[in-house]
Amino acid sequence: MPLKGAASLYQLLHRGMGGNDHNPMFYLSNSPWNLYKYLEKFLDFHGFPKGPILLRDFPTPWDRTPKLKRPHKAHELLNILKHYPDLKFILIGDSGEHDADYYKEVAQQFPNRILAIYLRSVKHSKKMARVKAIANSFTICPMILVEESNEAVKHARQHGWIV
Repeated sequence: MPLKGAASLYQLLHRGMGGNDHNPMFYLSNSPWNLYKYLEKFLDFHGFPKGPILLRDFPTPWDRTPKLKRPHKAHELLNILKHYPDLKFILIGDSGEHDADYYKEVAQQFPNRILAIYLRSVKHSKKMARVKAIANSFTICPMILVEESNEAVKHARQHGWIV
């Protein structure tokens, strides 16, 4: 299930301040490619804006492809930033994964291009304590832990990124 109001948040970000800006959306996931159709249907069914879905390859025992130097999400996020040098981004992730670490690293490398980081809070006290410590000490851009999407909507409106 999506976070309550997530599709609306993504639609607002997609439309931008002008209401029809068509900001591109990129979906990064550690899910393997064999789940692509399910994720595509999930996004469509719940009303998320269209955008590329970047998934990871399942390694196989006979695969001789060199391993990435960075985890999949961090690698793909850096590729997006390099391929779209004129775009600024709002990164949305999950506090249960390593998104806070990846997003922090990317924001440090591209401090003028990451407007904000929104992380969905999870019900895991140990993980939340670690992510809260990262968010509280992070100063490059706002890193906000949200229980509901309307918290991110409010923040984005206050900064003039959406109507």
